[in-house]
Amino acid sequence: MLHRVAETRPAAFSPNGYLTVSPRFLDKLLLRLKHRGFEFVSMDELLNRLRSYRPRRWPEPILAVTLDDGYRDNLENAVPVFRRHSVPYTIYVAPGLVDGQATLWWEDLAAIIARRDRFVLKSPKGNVDFDVSTTARKNKAFDELMALLTHKVSEDEQRTIVAELAWQAGVDQEAHRASSIMNWSEIVELSRDPLCTIGAHTLRHFALARLDAARAMAEIDESGRIIGIETGERPRHFAYPYGGPAAAGNREFMFAREAGFDSAVTTRHGVLYPGHVEHMHALPRISLNGNFQAMRYVDTLLSGLPTRLVNKGRSLNVV
Repeated sequence: MLHRVAETRPAAFSPNGYLTVSPRFLDKLLLRLKHRGFEFVSMDELLNRLRSYRPRRWPEPILAVTLDDGYRDNLENAVPVFRRHSVPYTIYVAPGLVDGQATLWWEDLAAIIARRDRFVLKSPKGNVDFDVSTTARKNKAFDELMALLTHKVSEDEQRTIVAELAWQAGVDQEAHRASSIMNWSEIVELSRDPLCTIGAHTLRHFALARLDAARAMAEIDESGRIIGIETGERPRHFAYPYGGPAAAGNREFMFAREAGFDSAVTTRHGVLYPGHVEHMHALPRISLNGNFQAMRYVDTLLSGLPTRLVNKGRSLNVV
């Protein structure tokens, strides 16, 4: 699981920095894994292998590469690496991020805090003044606001609050979105790449579990419908925004299946087991974390041991 692929300068305050890996690291990683015998497959082929699995039938381990959100740096920096190594890849697109119905609000929040020494948050109980004059205070404020925005207020209020703060700080959310996310022409171009699979990622990048049933289902189904109209092919694969248990659970897994997707991926960390053939809409992934761009970390995660420990010995984490 990747998000952004770009060369970035380390910053003291960079709360979303873990979502970015460098193209140089990606290049070295793919080369190393191929030399070690890993086979890279598309999401379609991954499902075929799961369905046909028999003990000792896989001569080598397989990997599917996925990228969330549709960042333009995927096209500019990651795709050349994938093509150089003939590695299939899937990009999960949220149409609202493409056409401006949604914002990269988590990045906007970081930009707001980065450029101010203080700001005021309006609340029903009165204004709350944030002192963000130091890096430590910036990190503390970001964590507090993320907890508020992802747990204490609705998804709609979340976007409204960040928009108000952006206005205070002079952060242009639309300009940031438009410069960061691929447009439809670029996505259509990629959809013609034999290595590329375009998947769906909801309409407006909401945490589905926080929406009522009708709205959650519409977010899933409409994202596939619109991508189908724009590219000429309805996507077969889906990714849940945020993707943890608080954002996607059994209800959402059922909705993705009912919407006709062949698979859906979470952000629950883990490797695939034969038992996942019964849970194709609750697949785990391994995150390539930008803060840990070293092969030893990837080796540990690929072993499956860390998630087995977290899951108390269980191979599946699907509820």
